Parts: sequence; C-alpha cells; structure tokens
Amino acid sequence: MSTDANSAEEAVTFAYELGYLKSLPRAGWLRAGITDGESVAAHSWRVAVLAFALAVMEGADAHRAAVLGLFHDIPETRYGDVQASGKAYVTQVPAVEVVADQTAGLPGELADRICAAVAEHESAKQPGASLEALCSRDADKLDLLLTAREYQEAGRGAASMDRFIRSMIPLITTTAGKGLAEAALAVPPTAWWDEFARKFGTAAAWERPTRG
Repeated sequence: MSTDANSAEEAVTFAYELGYLKSLPRAGWLRAGITDGESVAAHSWRVAVLAFALAVMEGADAHRAAVLGLFHDIPETRYGDVQASGKAYVTQVPAVEVVADQTAGLPGELADRICAAVAEHESAKQPGASLEALCSRDADKLDLLLTAREYQEAGRGAASMDRFIRSMIPLITTTAGKGLAEAALAVPPTAWWDEFARKFGTAAAWERPTRG
C-alpha cells in the first residue's frame, strides 16, 4: 500500500482526531465525584494490554485482541463518552458507522482494517462472537474494575466505587477474565510497588504511589 501526499495528509488528520481522546474524560467517573478522572485514551491503552493478556491465557490471537481493544473507543471523538444514564434517552449511531465516517479519507486497506477491528469488538455483544472480541470486551470491563479499585484505594469516591466494581463482575465472560476480576478484588492497587520495595529494600517504600 503506497502513501501519496493526499493519503498522508488524511492519515495525519485522523491521528489528530484520535489525539482528542487524550483530553476527553471518561464521563462515568463524574457521577462518583471524580472531576479529574482518566481520559478515554488512558482507558484504551490498558484495555489493549489486558485484551492481549486475556487472549494469551485463553489461547486466542493476542495481537488481534489487543488491536480490538486499542481501537474500540475511537468513535467517542465524535459523540463523546456517553454515560449509561444518557444512553436511555439518546439514540446513538452504531459505532461501525461512525468509524466509517472517521476513516473515509484513509487508504482503503487501512480504513477497512480499522473498521473491521471496531466491528469485531462490537460483535462481542452478539452470539457467535470471536474469542478475540470476547477478550477485548472483557478487558474493557476489567479496566473499569481496576480503575475503580485504584480510586477506592486512594479514597476517591469510595462510596461509589463498590457499585462500579459490582456492576462489572457479572459482565465478564471469559474464564481468564473472571480469574483476573476475582484477583483484582483481593490484590491492592499498590501491590506492584510494595513488591518492588521488598525486593530492593528502597527507603522510599512508604512513598507508595496512589491514583490521582
């Protein structure tokens, strides 16, 4: 696939649009009183990593699952991160249609592959979904659960975090995903730092990082 000047400009335009996700907040945390919560881009990054991990554990195509997780929220540059309460009143254009508009100026193969990734992630809600799609969707739910645990540990919106956590657990479908969700309830968010401090005996062990 060659790149001429016009397609290069369209690709850069698309990249600029995706950059908006770095400053677009995840709206659901506002209900918990967290006004400086994570961005959509930050969420998508860990979703991609978790999708990769779940796919390895499930024997699926890890690279494909990671791509699904990475691209799953790009339509939100157009309509924002709509909370569940808002979806009861607003009819959204399907994500695959939004992505088709977003990628219309890109070279055909590139546009097709991005659209296919979003469509496959969305198919996780339907019978017969691929294992990669299920891993990507579970990763989406797991990241929310982990983020809620991080906010909970930091004492931010603590009363609301239990509701976020409880609402995610029944939505996770893969065996690996359920295992990670169960572990997340037991393992504190600062466990990685505590382990580092024990291993290296750092004097900064008490300076445990917290979310926000």
